[in-house]
Amino acid sequence: MGLLETALATIIDASLGVWLGSIVFFSFVGAPTTFDVLGDDAGQVVNAIFPKYYSFGAALGFVAATAALVVSVGPLGGVLLAALPLVGVALNLYARQVLIPKMERAGDDGFAKYHEQSVALNGVTMLAVTAALVASHL
Repeated sequence: MGLLETALATIIDASLGVWLGSIVFFSFVGAPTTFDVLGDDAGQVVNAIFPKYYSFGAALGFVAATAALVVSVGPLGGVLLAALPLVGVALNLYARQVLIPKMERAGDDGFAKYHEQSVALNGVTMLAVTAALVASHL
């Protein structure tokens, strides 16, 4: 593997690793702690974080997917590796552009309904990012 391929592989690992770490931290530490401390008011804080959280994930996913396409291993290797983070990107963009506006329009009353959808999207994104990180080492 040449210098360019090594650098791109490092970019893939770094972007996927940071993305996975941010998902795990937010999901299992940041959001639950916010709810423990603020109770009912936590929804406002979490809703304020969501746009940046989803944009951050989408940006990291684009970086990983682009690097995977450039470093392509075999005729489909890069395309298959790029597809996994692109699933996460699509889910993050949906959450950012569609789900968040629905949450904002619904106010506090709609938080529980859309929170369930957000958790599901987050879980699938976490699985896709994890699978991509594993696949990048096969």
